[in-house]
Amino acid sequence: MPNRSVRHVRNVTLTGVAAVVLSCTALSGTAFAKSGAYVQVGARVARIGQNVQVTGYGGDDSARYTYACLDERTGNGGWFALGCASRPWTAYQRTVRATSFGRIEFRARLLAKSSPNGAGRLDRVSGAVDVLVR
Repeated sequence: MPNRSVRHVRNVTLTGVAAVVLSCTALSGTAFAKSGAYVQVGARVARIGQNVQVTGYGGDDSARYTYACLDERTGNGGWFALGCASRPWTAYQRTVRATSFGRIEFRARLLAKSSPNGAGRLDRVSGAVDVLVR
């Protein structure tokens, strides 16, 4: 059986190692990139012929340049690109006229580029937001 001073040194050493491991674990868990794409509409219900204001925005900390884009879908059809922001890190806004009865869906896409003139890659897509046209 080790004597009392050896046990004390061992306990102090183990306590120090445990403290270092816990602090490294706590610090490494807090660093992560924040990103997201969001869409916002001016009204959830519109009348036929009425204009609806739609805004797409977002960002990604891990991408150098990000461009917000908007897509539209009427009924059960496919997605149609409305356009993208001309400058990085800015929102993209459009006014869309409700031309048919039913449901119009909008979503935002976030394109990431390594340079302003470089090729873009799809980074994120937001959830769809519905507008009911009566």
